[in-house]
Amino acid sequence: MADTDGMRSLRPLLISVLLVLALAGCHRGQAAPASPSLPPLMIDDRGVVMPLEEAVTKIAYRPWIPSGVQTLKYAVIPPLGEQDTPANRGVAIEYEDNHIAWLLSQWPKQNFTLLFLRGQDITYAPCTVAHYKPDGVAWTTRGKLAMTLQPDGSVSAKAVEAEARRLIAAGACR
Repeated sequence: MADTDGMRSLRPLLISVLLVLALAGCHRGQAAPASPSLPPLMIDDRGVVMPLEEAVTKIAYRPWIPSGVQTLKYAVIPPLGEQDTPANRGVAIEYEDNHIAWLLSQWPKQNFTLLFLRGQDITYAPCTVAHYKPDGVAWTTRGKLAMTLQPDGSVSAKAVEAEARRLIAAGACR
């Protein structure tokens, strides 16, 4: 009986030692920080997000892709007004440049007038930037595409125009 009483008195000490060892084994260093996740992007509500390699199989033209920026996502987007066919579908590219997220969308220019705010008609004026909303611009290309650009966040109209002109200078008007 004496041995049983001795074991009972050591039981709390043994449990404490095991608990300390278990905690020490779990805490070998600081926990790795959680990896940040992207907030919902504007592109997620515009179309079907997919890799570029897959997106180009869903359209019938070669999209213009900005270079020198961090591309976040690609999506196939609905056509501007015609039937939903590869010949009419658009492509959207959400990218980040200088800590600003931008959504660049492009479609084949179809047979309708592209008339925007202040009566600006860009249907037959390639590379002319027109506002379709205060922080969104559009232009047509020489290659028969219609393009729009808008920020995914709050940016001045002047900054949107500057980014559009930068894209055009980089080849977004081909």
